[in-house]
Amino acid sequence: MKYLRKLFACYEDYYSYRKGVLRYAGLVGAVGYPLFYLIYTRILPQPSESLTIRLIASVACAVTALPEYWPARLRKYYFAWSYAAVLYCLPFFHVYMSLKNHGDLVFIADSFMAVFFLVLLTDWRNTVAMLCLGTALGVALYVATTPDPHLPVDYVARLPTFILVVVGGSLFKFSERQLQDAKLRVATALAGSIAHEMRTPLSRIQYSLDMASRALPEPTTAPSMQPMARKQINDLYAYLSQGQLAVERGLQVIAMTLDEVNAKAIDTNRFALIRASDAVQKALAEYAYETEEEREIVSLSVIDDFTFRGEETLFIFVLFNLFKNALYYHRLYPDMKLVVTVDQHQVFVTDTGPGIPETVLPRLFESFQTSGKVGGTGLGLAYCKRVMSAFNGDIVCDSVEGKGTRFTLRFPRAAQAVKDEPGRALVRGSLAVLARKRILIVDDDAMQRDTMRMQLTGLGMEIDEANNGQSAIDRMRQAHYDLVVMDLRMPVLDGYAATALLRSGAVPGHQSVPVLACTSEPPHLVRMKIERAGMSGMISKPCKHAELVRALQSCLERPAADGAVLAGKTAILADDDEYGRRIARGWLEKYGMRVIEANHGQAVLDMIADGQRCDVILLDLNMPGLSGFETTQAIRAWSGEVGTIPVIALTGYSDAVTVESALNAGMNDVMTKPVRGSILFEKLSQHLGSGVTDPQSPASTSATVDKPGAGDHGSSVRVEAFLDPERLQELKSDGLLMELLGDYLLTLDALLDRIDASVVSNDLGDAHEALHSLLGVSANIGGAALHRLVRRFYVPVADERRWPAEENWLGELRNVMAQTVQMLERECPALRS
Repeated sequence: MKYLRKLFACYEDYYSYRKGVLRYAGLVGAVGYPLFYLIYTRILPQPSESLTIRLIASVACAVTALPEYWPARLRKYYFAWSYAAVLYCLPFFHVYMSLKNHGDLVFIADSFMAVFFLVLLTDWRNTVAMLCLGTALGVALYVATTPDPHLPVDYVARLPTFILVVVGGSLFKFSERQLQDAKLRVATALAGSIAHEMRTPLSRIQYSLDMASRALPEPTTAPSMQPMARKQINDLYAYLSQGQLAVERGLQVIAMTLDEVNAKAIDTNRFALIRASDAVQKALAEYAYETEEEREIVSLSVIDDFTFRGEETLFIFVLFNLFKNALYYHRLYPDMKLVVTVDQHQVFVTDTGPGIPETVLPRLFESFQTSGKVGGTGLGLAYCKRVMSAFNGDIVCDSVEGKGTRFTLRFPRAAQAVKDEPGRALVRGSLAVLARKRILIVDDDAMQRDTMRMQLTGLGMEIDEANNGQSAIDRMRQAHYDLVVMDLRMPVLDGYAATALLRSGAVPGHQSVPVLACTSEPPHLVRMKIERAGMSGMISKPCKHAELVRALQSCLERPAADGAVLAGKTAILADDDEYGRRIARGWLEKYGMRVIEANHGQAVLDMIADGQRCDVILLDLNMPGLSGFETTQAIRAWSGEVGTIPVIALTGYSDAVTVESALNAGMNDVMTKPVRGSILFEKLSQHLGSGVTDPQSPASTSATVDKPGAGDHGSSVRVEAFLDPERLQELKSDGLLMELLGDYLLTLDALLDRIDASVVSNDLGDAHEALHSLLGVSANIGGAALHRLVRRFYVPVADERRWPAEENWLGELRNVMAQTVQMLERECPALRS
C-alpha cells in the first residue's frame, strides 16, 4: 500500500503544473473514441467492435476534460478519476480490443498510438505500472469473455517494439524534464537571489523611515508653525539619503540579476571605444555600497591605462558582480581590502577575503556554480565570462583559500591611434561645446580656483572667479554667465543658498543657468541636497582634467533644469499602479506640466477620441485591458497630429527584447520604473524641446587613486600608498606644485589643532567644518592615505552627528598627517626650506 501511495504521489506531482494536459487529452478522447467506432464499423469494418466499451471511454474522457464543472466536494478526487480514466482508455482498452480482433494490423497500430500517448501523459514509473496493470486487465477480460482465447503471434511479436517505445520515450522525457528542472532552477534562483538581496535594502529603508520620523518635531494639533533645529534638518537629509541609497542598491541588484539570466546574444554593433580607468572609476562611484565601511576598503590603482572596444554598461555590470562577490565577505573579514588595478590591457580585481576552494575553480564560470554564498544564483560569473568573450577578451580567476582572490579581465591590445581616440574625441567635443562660453568659478579657496582655471586653459572659455555665494550673485547681476561651478561650503553665503536664489529668479537672466556643484564631501552625503537645491550636477574635489571637462560639457548640453522647456505642456500619464503614477506626476508637476491620469490604455484612447489635446503620453507597458503596446499601435493608426504624439514607455523590466518590442510598436523611448526625475526630464526635453540631450550624468568621483606596490596583483595584503601620483603629476604639469603644496601644508597643523580643540569642547559643529576643510586640503595635495582617513572620520561627524568610534582616532590622524608631510617633502625637497 505504501508503494501504491508513492506511485500515485508521483502522478499527482507530475500533473501539479500540467492540469491543462489532462483537459486537452480528455477532449481528444471524448471525440476520438466514437469517431473511430464509426470508421471501424462503416468505412474500415473490423472483426470485433463494442459500442459500450467505446462509450465508457468517451464519457470518461469527457468528464476528465471538464474539471471546472465538477461539484466542489468532488474536485479532490479529480486526479484519482483521471488516473482510472487513463488506465482504462489507453492500455486496458487497446490491449483488449487488439486481442478481440486477433492482433489485426489496424489494432496493432492503435496499440502503438496508445503506448505513445501513455508515455506522453504520465511519468515513467506510472507508464510502466499502467502498462502492466492495463495489459493484465485487458488480457483477463479477453480470456473471460472469449470461448477459445489464444494470444495472436503477430501481436506478441510486437512486444519488444512496445518495450523499446516505452524505454526510449521515457528517456527522452527524462532529458526534457532535466531541461525543465534547469529552467525552474533558474527561476527559483532568480527569485531567491532577488528576495535575499532585497532584504538588506528594505531593512535599511525601514530604518531610515524610523529614524526620519524620530527627527521630526513632536506632533501637535496647534495651527502654528513648528520650528526645526539645524541638526534635525541635517538628520532628515541624512536619513533620506540613506533610504535613497538603499533603493538604488535594490534596483541595481534587480537590474544585474535580470541581465545575468538574459541569455540573448550581446549586440556588438553598439560597442564603442572606452578608456578603462574612466569606466572603472565610474563603477566604483556608482556601486551601491551597503555601508560606509565597505566604501572605504575599496581603492583604485592605475598603472598603465588603456582603451578597449565594448559597451560601458556591460563592463560596469561585470565589475559590479565582482565587487558584490568580494564585499559579501566583508562582515566576516572586516580587515579585508578590495583593490582594482588597471595595467597593460588588463583589469585586476583583488580581494583579501576567504578565497575560493581549489575544487571549485575549474567550474567557477559555469552556470549555477557558486562558491558558498547564500542566496546566489550561480549565474553572475557565467555572465561575466559571456560579456568578456563579446569584448574579444577573457576573465580568469586565481585564488588561494584563506588568503584571497584575484580576477583578471583581459582585453585585446589596440593600436596607438585607437588608444588616443577617446582623448581626441573629448577635446573635439569639448571645444565645440565650451568655446566662447563664460563661466564663473565660486570657491572660498583661492588655490582651488587657480587650479581649476589652469585646467580649463586652452578651451576658449572666459573665466571669472568669486570667493563666496554672495560675491557670485553680485557678479551675475553685472554680467551674463553660461555656467557656474559652485563650492558648497563657503562663508557669507553657501552654495545651496546661492543656487536657491538663482532658481527663485533673484538674478534676472540666470534662473536656469547650469550650476555644477564642486565639493570634497562624499557624494552620497550631498547628492540629495544638490538635487533639492536645483543644481545640474556634481563633481568631487580634486577633479582630474578629463572629469572636469566632461562634467562642464554635460551641464551645458543638458536642457535647463528649471523646466522652461516643459512648462505649460500637457502629459497623459497611464499606469495601473497608483503609486507609480504619483511618483511620475510629482516630477511632471514640478516641471510645470499639466498632468491627466488614466489607469488603463482604453481610457487614453477615449480621451484622445473625445478631443483631449496633449504634448506627450507616458504609458505603462503592462496594464489590464489594452497594454501599452496595443495602445501605442492604436494611436499610431490615427492620422494627423494625434498619430505623431511622442509616446514614452514606462516599464519595470527594460531588457533588450522589451525595448525592441516597444520601439517596434511605435513608442519613442523607454524609461525604467521607478521614475527618476533627472532622467524623466531629459527624456521629455529630448522629445519636446529643441535639442537632443546627453543621457550621461556628470562625473562624480568617489574612488581614490593609489600608487601600486610590487605585489599589487597578488592576493596578499596590500600596503596602501600614502600619495596620489597622478594628482602630484597634474600639479607639476600645471606649474602649481610648489605654490599649492607650500600654502596647503601650512594649514595642516592649524586644522588639526582646531579639531583637537573641538573634541575638548565637544563641539561637533566646529569639528565638522574643520574636517571638511581637511578633507579638501588632503585631496588637493595628493595625500591619498590622509584623504581616506579624514573621510572615514568625517562621515560619522557629518552624517550621524557623532564622534568617530575609534578610541585613538585623533592620534591616528596626527600620525598619518606627519607621514604624509614627510612623503611630500621627499617628493619635493624644496618644501623643507
